[in-house]
Amino acid sequence: MNRKNYPLNALRAFEAAARHLSFVAAAEELSVTPAAISHQIKKLEDFLGVPLFRRRTRGLVLVEAGQLLAKELHAVFVNLDQAMEHVMEADKGGSLALTVAPTFAAMWLIPRLQKFYSQHPEIDVLISTSLGLVDFQRDDFDAAIRLGHGNWPGLEAIKLFDESVIPMCSPRLLEGPNAIKTPSDLRKHVLLHNHSMDFDPDAPTWQTWLDASGAKDVDASRGMHFSLPDHGLQAAIDGAGVVLGWRFLSANDVQAGRVVELFDLEIPLGSTFYLVYPEAHSRRPNIVALRNWMLAELSA
Repeated sequence: MNRKNYPLNALRAFEAAARHLSFVAAAEELSVTPAAISHQIKKLEDFLGVPLFRRRTRGLVLVEAGQLLAKELHAVFVNLDQAMEHVMEADKGGSLALTVAPTFAAMWLIPRLQKFYSQHPEIDVLISTSLGLVDFQRDDFDAAIRLGHGNWPGLEAIKLFDESVIPMCSPRLLEGPNAIKTPSDLRKHVLLHNHSMDFDPDAPTWQTWLDASGAKDVDASRGMHFSLPDHGLQAAIDGAGVVLGWRFLSANDVQAGRVVELFDLEIPLGSTFYLVYPEAHSRRPNIVALRNWMLAELSA
């Protein structure tokens, strides 16, 4: 069967530009200049004989022909990426490179990692902890655990669990002359702060919780400050004060009696933990194994 000599570079440039609705973002993804992207789009429009974008002062808009081509091309490139991945994986040993938020690694993944390895001893796991967002096209990772809202273009995002916050402390703080019985009693204790969500202006803080509880005369600005929630939780376990703990990730410590939850008022974190990976990785055996194992663990 004869095939037309399609302008493949122009098609790749268009697919990226259509996905980002930006020549600049497409150029950054493909490591070329925005002018080169513009040139390739013009070449493709000349080849097809129809415009694909409408240029506006605030950005790009796909016209009807552009929308149709973008949808079809996206599926084509996903299939192409999957085919290439399958060929490369055929000669590659069983490995899984995973980048994970430090708190998720410490409080959920690492304590359970032996279970995964016992089920899949053929997979060598590499765990890298970072708060940064990985670029799968640049960095050598297969998948990531991200905290967010699940809207990452070009990535498949599998929801793991929602998170919420609630005050927690050592059981020792429920006894003695300064025993915590009401939210206002928190003024007698050190508040332990977690700043890992400072990038999100809607994330709940001690001030958020105290306002919702109606606590009186509690200074939400004072206390000990930590960059990660597991550090604040450990301080609470040691009796240093009261932490606004992450409820799901702290469940093991609550069940073991190392900390207790205070009061019946939890506030949603506003972000969700996701397992994410490029769409082209979705059928990789190692990704399938990880995804199925994590979902089974979370539903147990």
